[in-house]
Amino acid sequence: MRLNSFRTACVVALFTLTACVTAGPQPSYPEITFSHLPPIELKVAEIVYEPRYQPPIAAPNIGHEFPTPPAKAVERWISDRLKAVGTVGQAKIVIRRATGTETKLKVTKGLTGAFTTDQDWRYDAHVEVAIEAVDPNRKITAQASAAAQQSRTMPEDASLSEREDIWFALTETVMRKFDTAFEAQIRKDLAKLIK
Repeated sequence: MRLNSFRTACVVALFTLTACVTAGPQPSYPEITFSHLPPIELKVAEIVYEPRYQPPIAAPNIGHEFPTPPAKAVERWISDRLKAVGTVGQAKIVIRRATGTETKLKVTKGLTGAFTTDQDWRYDAHVEVAIEAVDPNRKITAQASAAAQQSRTMPEDASLSEREDIWFALTETVMRKFDTAFEAQIRKDLAKLIK
């Protein structure tokens, strides 16, 4: 009898430990795309994106951990929004910055802190991209650039899934701002190349 009780207790303990270790389903985030927007048609033979941007991964940079890293979102923007419709020349794209960073904020200490839920972290997303129109003689004939940034804070009691929700929303918002700013700048500074 005691042996059966012991076995039952062991089985229950094993299932309890497994339940604690097993992670729940990973949240699924929609793809951040710009294919629903009309492409910006440039009278060049090709769009060139080389060298590819390498986002920093050393602290305080954490953009590579975002559900959609800012660098990937910018690359998707390039693919979805820019279209070469000419026969000569190039439009060279340079990602100057596409980062997500975190900053630890001060929280209330002591007895008051025990009853206060402070904002514990601030997350910042920064995007900056430049474009140069280059003729067949490798001369820069026009250029444009734009930058966008967005910040969000997170309370100290936020879960990992809430943190990832904030990261996703941060990337989505900064990319909307960037899209509006960069399209306007391209249409102004590269007006002669717009079809």
